[in-house]
Amino acid sequence: MPVVLELIGLAGAAVAWEAVDALARPRRGMFGGSRAAIPGRAVVFLLLLGAWFGLFGRFWFALVASLVTLAILVAISNAKRRSLYEPLVFSDFAFILPMLRHPSLFYIERREGLALIGGAALLVAVIAAWVGIEPRSIPMPAQLALLAAEAALLGFAAVAVPWPQALTFAEPCDPRDTVRRFGLALSLPTAWLRWRGEGRRPLPAPPANSLREDVDAVVVVQSESFMDLRRIGITTALPEFDRLRSRAAVHGLLEVPCFGAYTLRPEISAITGLGAAEQSFDGLHPYLRPRRFAPASLATALRDQGWRTVFLHPYDERFFRRREAIPALGFERFIGQRDLPDAERCGYYISDAAVAGVIEQELRRARDDGVRLFLVCVTMEAHDPFRPGRVPGQDEPLQQYLHHIGHADAMLARLAAHFDAAAERVLLAFYGDHAPVLKEVDPERERRTDFMILDCGRAAPLPASTDAVQWRPERINRFIRSWLATGAVDADLRGTESRPGPS
Repeated sequence: MPVVLELIGLAGAAVAWEAVDALARPRRGMFGGSRAAIPGRAVVFLLLLGAWFGLFGRFWFALVASLVTLAILVAISNAKRRSLYEPLVFSDFAFILPMLRHPSLFYIERREGLALIGGAALLVAVIAAWVGIEPRSIPMPAQLALLAAEAALLGFAAVAVPWPQALTFAEPCDPRDTVRRFGLALSLPTAWLRWRGEGRRPLPAPPANSLREDVDAVVVVQSESFMDLRRIGITTALPEFDRLRSRAAVHGLLEVPCFGAYTLRPEISAITGLGAAEQSFDGLHPYLRPRRFAPASLATALRDQGWRTVFLHPYDERFFRRREAIPALGFERFIGQRDLPDAERCGYYISDAAVAGVIEQELRRARDDGVRLFLVCVTMEAHDPFRPGRVPGQDEPLQQYLHHIGHADAMLARLAAHFDAAAERVLLAFYGDHAPVLKEVDPERERRTDFMILDCGRAAPLPASTDAVQWRPERINRFIRSWLATGAVDADLRGTESRPGPS
């Protein structure tokens, strides 16, 4: 009779597993989506069940624990999608330590943090009580054998099997469609397996070119959440951006591969020139394996030709694993928050004005030392969370955002003026990393950011009027490479990649 009950329980839990997985957004019907994914989800269920069974040796506990594990993942994925328009992906598990260090960046305030701690404590208490009540279903040697078999199977799948695309049940460039077609439970492990397999193959790298000599510096500024909200009907004061548009080498809208977060995605595209399709699953979190990107990095190419390469990010250099990634990408120096202890702050973070001052100082040092400078800056001032008390007298999130984005606008003008006065030739690329997380911004309607590339310096040519274009971040890199190699830009690099419209 116990065996019959266990078989009935197993069948019921399998149906419940399918029902819980179907709650992940974007929603699909129960047993819906790809029919080929149904047995795949069943395999994942059995593997997780085996892991819990091997750890605790209690069958009914393992059944419930498997369902609770999936329910927690679905809840986290749905919460993430509400904020960032993207479900949970396998690389998000790398954010556990950063979340503990910087909970506010993950929208976890004190109240939420206490609730999570309380929930975790309750869960541990329930596990302890259950294990104490339910008798062991298998002896300890069988538990150990089950765990060893699961570990061997996982290791074999991760290392030895060249998983073909048709069997991975995951799409790197569209995690939303992956969940809709295959479900969350299947997409997480299969995307990880595909990522592991792709690590054996090199990423494409551009050929090395000789570079022009009449350049003092190339400066790339990734401005936190920089977006002209006038496109969605919100009055936004960007007088300097408007003024400089007439002298820009190119300007327009940027289709970025993220919304509200994941600044490293446009960042790596601008550094390497690799788009989301070329990066594949590495593009979800490029800094898990930054050395794969090193041959394609513009910083690597310029450093090898004698340029000074500097990365400036006024925040914790451990976040997104930048402390390991930035040197691997060819940057000789990383200026982080700890290097700027006395820098001015605006809101919660080091101000854009302070960052502009550091960039000006680095250019002066490079010119004094007789070297050319390649500097990539990722700002922080306009980063969320937006909450009362951040900006004196302005408690509405939208007003706080507009306050900070006005400082980014001023930073752009300050840098352009400084480069015009202090150098012979500087190329300045300025763009927003993603749209801000505000209730007024609907990613279904508009989530493109704005960008501009300026040819600055005393020897810069007279500006020529250009039409607005629509690009992706990797095209900024390709523009810079073309400009450095020839002194001009191919006509196709000035064009629009796709018809402007909501992305």
